[in-house]
Amino acid sequence: MTTFRFWLMAGSAAFAALAATSASAQSGAEATSVDEVVVTGSFIAGTPKDSAIPVAIIGRDELERRGSPSMLDIIKTLPVVGGVLGETNNFNVASQGRGGGGTINLRGLGPQRTLVLLNGRRFAGYVSDTNLLPAAAIGRVEILKDGAAATYGSDAIGGVANFITRTNFEGLEVQADYRLIRGADDGGDYSASAVYGWVGENSNLLLTAGYQHRSELSTVDRKWSQPTYFQNPSAWSPSGNPGGWTVRGGPAGTGANLGFFQDANCAATGGTPTFTGNTPACYFIYLPFDNLVEEQDQYQLYGEFNARIGDTGRFHVEALYTQTSQPDVRASPSFAATSGPNGPGGANAFFVPASNPGFNTFLTQTGNAALIGVAQSATGTLWRPFGNGGNPSTGGLGGQTGSRKNEEFRVSASLKGETGHFGINYDLGATYIREKQDTRVTDILIPRLQLALSGLGGPNCQGATPGANGCQYFNPFSNAFPNNPALGLTNPGFVSANANTKELVAWMFDLQSLRNDQETVVLDAVFNGKLAISLPGGQIGWAAGAQYRKIHFQQMVDNPLFNSQITPCPTIGSTSCTFRTGPFTFLGQSRPLSLEQSVYALFGELNAPITDTVNAQLALRYEDYGGLTGSTTNPQLRLKWQVIDGVALRGSVGSSFRGPTAANVAPTGTTGLTGIAAAGNNSRSIDFFGNPNVGPEKAVTYSVGTIVQIENFTATIDYWNYRLRGQITDVPANVVATAVAGIGNGSQFVNCASALRYLITFDNGNACVQGVTQGTNIARVRSDITNGPTIRTDGVDADVNYRFRDVWEGVLDIGGSLTHTISYKQDAFVYGGITVTPAYDAAGFTNYDRTSQTIAKWRGQFYADYSRGPHNLRWTVHYTSGADDNRGPTVVQSGPSTNCTVANALAGTAVNCVLTTDGLKVKSFISHDLTYRVELPWDVTVTASVLNVLDRDPSRARLVLNYDPFLGNPIGRSFKLGVKKTF
Repeated sequence: MTTFRFWLMAGSAAFAALAATSASAQSGAEATSVDEVVVTGSFIAGTPKDSAIPVAIIGRDELERRGSPSMLDIIKTLPVVGGVLGETNNFNVASQGRGGGGTINLRGLGPQRTLVLLNGRRFAGYVSDTNLLPAAAIGRVEILKDGAAATYGSDAIGGVANFITRTNFEGLEVQADYRLIRGADDGGDYSASAVYGWVGENSNLLLTAGYQHRSELSTVDRKWSQPTYFQNPSAWSPSGNPGGWTVRGGPAGTGANLGFFQDANCAATGGTPTFTGNTPACYFIYLPFDNLVEEQDQYQLYGEFNARIGDTGRFHVEALYTQTSQPDVRASPSFAATSGPNGPGGANAFFVPASNPGFNTFLTQTGNAALIGVAQSATGTLWRPFGNGGNPSTGGLGGQTGSRKNEEFRVSASLKGETGHFGINYDLGATYIREKQDTRVTDILIPRLQLALSGLGGPNCQGATPGANGCQYFNPFSNAFPNNPALGLTNPGFVSANANTKELVAWMFDLQSLRNDQETVVLDAVFNGKLAISLPGGQIGWAAGAQYRKIHFQQMVDNPLFNSQITPCPTIGSTSCTFRTGPFTFLGQSRPLSLEQSVYALFGELNAPITDTVNAQLALRYEDYGGLTGSTTNPQLRLKWQVIDGVALRGSVGSSFRGPTAANVAPTGTTGLTGIAAAGNNSRSIDFFGNPNVGPEKAVTYSVGTIVQIENFTATIDYWNYRLRGQITDVPANVVATAVAGIGNGSQFVNCASALRYLITFDNGNACVQGVTQGTNIARVRSDITNGPTIRTDGVDADVNYRFRDVWEGVLDIGGSLTHTISYKQDAFVYGGITVTPAYDAAGFTNYDRTSQTIAKWRGQFYADYSRGPHNLRWTVHYTSGADDNRGPTVVQSGPSTNCTVANALAGTAVNCVLTTDGLKVKSFISHDLTYRVELPWDVTVTASVLNVLDRDPSRARLVLNYDPFLGNPIGRSFKLGVKKTF
């Protein structure tokens, strides 16, 4: 029996014992009824919803009037939420490893600083995947818009999102909807759900099941996502196929250099023929092989049971199983080789012998037929095994294929009641969470690639004779593929006899499978009541309690070739090598991990009605992580003054914190992938490492605001301010690379004397030669976890609503929510005594090369909602302001050049150098949604929506996907039809 199950069973036994006590206990004279609502942000029952706590509530009825949006769409359209993940996570370093997941990011401080609750208790161990929430069961969403660590503990720096299930539902409800999306596979997205509820005299039951399907949306289905190289070079790589080869006079890549030749058929198959420095290159765009939206299936099963025990007790238990799977995640047909047989560097690390069937055709098509018989081999200088021709072994449009699956099993039980003494109530809870992630990707094995180039490849190869006894040659030249399957372009240089077989190609790749398994146990004990002390406004309410959290994380590596402890070297079977880069040409490796973290907390809260019009709430929490992390104590004070009827002022001040995760303090790490600006925006491996010395981050927050409630008019306006010290972050890979190699198209020389040089691995054996090594020679970047610089951010929230009654015998509601981020300032980032980045204000900037995300200064949602009888019509406008790309313009070459830098291009001295300003200003995104809902006879409700009515495309951004997913939406206009039947 595991420790987790022991704690869970112990908690259940405690419930049973207390249930027996509650059954015979009598109500105390001063007891607060257990039926009173506990508002998000307080443990004191009976706290009014219009208290000093800034909570926004979205009910199920409002969600249905919006057209029952998905969980992702609900979160993305909240103005208080910054950029969130969800459409595609492939090219965002922070999200890799969370494919198919969604997040919520209050105040733009990062999803790791927003605590997600389900029915008031933690939904996940660390960062919550909001796509796993049981959408059909949700009755309302409460968003606490300021720091709440004094109440809830770690992770609540930005605020809290509490998803609360439906109550007292009786009957059966089935619902289905379909969303038509232009260009999507299967025509679009669809979902179905069923809800069953039973209500008895002293108990009730809720059961729900839900299914949601998202259809694949390829980048080629949106014209705006296919920029030319001269518009946006982010998704273009000089290491392509057709590639550039250095022809040699000797075997195995040795002998005289007979010249560098760019393979033929570049432009005809979708490439851009140009130069990197003075070297010809066929720039390859890998974006057509990727998706804007991956195919995705989500399943949720949820059940809860509530029962009264005796006169005052109430037992609650809920269980959830949920799964998100992406069975066919697409990527580039193959990655460029950044590692070879000798370690870092793929340039000229692999050779093709003259006996390869494609070799002489390559020489002929490049105009070098005279070298046939003279040239004995060639080495790949600017190339990748598969490019414009796609990957013939994966089908579809030719991209590599992988898969992702996220699962969660969660059970939570609680027992509430009155102790029968001194008016004290209790709330005891136990929650067990198990989260599982399974990520599978593929990459080419270094030994197999060279064997295949030499004619000794294939799953059935026997013996040592190239091209015989089941052994096959891999032809890396453009004459091997018939077309570009993603762009529909025919290759005029294709020679069918030289084509590669699917079996050979599949054999060259191997699987990288990483499974994460995390178990969390949370035990809570909360007591509340009222003190005998009375103030002019009434009795003082109080709450006190304790919490224990234990998290156990395991990382499992199934393939020994992916395990850095078993196969650390390029040569399989060897464990002694200078550079332990592993046997894969591009992706790094991982290793098994087993990490554990325990946290103990004590907390208390007072609600003091000082007068009839002034109320104060005070909270205090102590949390102990043990070890080097230590402990922290955080207070919070909230005040509300009812100035006159209908007008109140409120404010809060307090401190919050977030402790490091077990992975943050582990000395080992994982590998991600991102485009490196200094390497000409080419993707490079990023190796993330934990830090045992990292400490907790702490924040001081305060807010002041007003509440207006006058007849049909309601409004709240709040100013908020956060100061976050010691943020737990990684040293940004792009910043490190830029500090060492500068900004350019990759042909610029690096500064080998840079103090941050040690964080970069260069190709050619990690050698860095001043005046020779260029940005494109970057092979890997190391990114360590550390306590980073202080962040100071402030802004204003405004919510306004007005109801017009008797409008054409109906009711018209108009209103909106708006969040304005005034500033988002970060101090200078100093790491190891070196200034990595100077201080800056991120508000209104994209921050692609900084620790901050894109920070839009304005986010808003405005609506007009008209109801008459069974009919409801709603118009909603979503607005996100634009942002400037703080990196400034970049450059691309139109011909050979030795001085193509941004500075020279601006000065007008650069040769064959084009200054690219596309996406320098990412424009605002405005979309309009129209939803009509009608309640028909037979308890049937039909909802029809037009989403993004004006078919607004996202603005261009200098990112791989050519848009900023934190600002815009790639879907375009879509149509949604939903039907609900209640029995």
